[in-house]
Amino acid sequence: MKNNCLTIALFFAATNCWSQQTPLFTVYRDQWAILNPAVLSNNYLINERTMSLSATHHRQWWGLPNSPSTQLLNWEWVQEDYNSIWGAHLANDRTGEIGQAGLHVRYAYRLQLGRRSDQSLTIGLSAGMVQYRANLSEITFPDPNTSPTSDDRLLYPDFGLGVFYHYEDRYYAGLSVPQAFGLTTNFESDGNAFSIKRVQHLMAVVGGYWSITWFGNETSFVEPSLWLKWTPNAPPNLNLNARCQISELVWAGTGLNTGLGQQLGAALQLEAGMVFGEQVGLLNGQFKVGFGFELPLLNRLGNYFGQSGELNLVYSWQ
Repeated sequence: MKNNCLTIALFFAATNCWSQQTPLFTVYRDQWAILNPAVLSNNYLINERTMSLSATHHRQWWGLPNSPSTQLLNWEWVQEDYNSIWGAHLANDRTGEIGQAGLHVRYAYRLQLGRRSDQSLTIGLSAGMVQYRANLSEITFPDPNTSPTSDDRLLYPDFGLGVFYHYEDRYYAGLSVPQAFGLTTNFESDGNAFSIKRVQHLMAVVGGYWSITWFGNETSFVEPSLWLKWTPNAPPNLNLNARCQISELVWAGTGLNTGLGQQLGAALQLEAGMVFGEQVGLLNGQFKVGFGFELPLLNRLGNYFGQSGELNLVYSWQ
């Protein structure tokens, strides 16, 4: 299995290919600040928590050795008096012998659009530094003349742009461009080199919150959302998701992640979590634990490599 995976990796190392370069998550709701610096988190929109701190661990393709894994630590502060949103995130992403780690800060300004209704347009910018790393000495290249013996570490700046529209604590929509300035990462050792072209990604999201009375309490709601992800020279990706806040304590959700075009594929997404607030004595704060799973449906590689999983921890307060 390991030799087969190395063969696949070596093939792509020797040819041109295009793929998703930003970190992948099963549930984007608690990580979307990494994709759009202008967003207002659901901790603020639903619960009016102005400060939040979250941590995420995502593992893709459990059945594959050295499969992609991502760790993320994210902080957000909504400064209501000045219509400002501040934030920062630290991310680590690794696939086999190639990975990246970055620290980003973000700032967004919120424009109030209506007097009779609560609606706003937020414009955001993120900036940071990303370290790209390749353990070249651990990679066996198909060309016998290509034999790097040392590892490489490169440091590059990174920027992202985004806008986010919000209406009456009910509807939202956003558009963003992570990696707004495409940069090429060149790895070189002993005269041999290969490069990774960093390309702009286009991310769009639309969703909303609808109160429901199915469970007999005032805190229940359903939140459908739609994510569209697009990169040049690659098929677009569509993520349809819906979660239901069953009570003050429990939520659950499901969704479908699918690629469009000739490379049609699909995966079923499942999520569930618990919210701890006043029940455990957190009068001014809230702690959330969430789990996400992704099961391949129409993807042969996904069926062979296995499922993906995710753990989210979020603490928000005022």
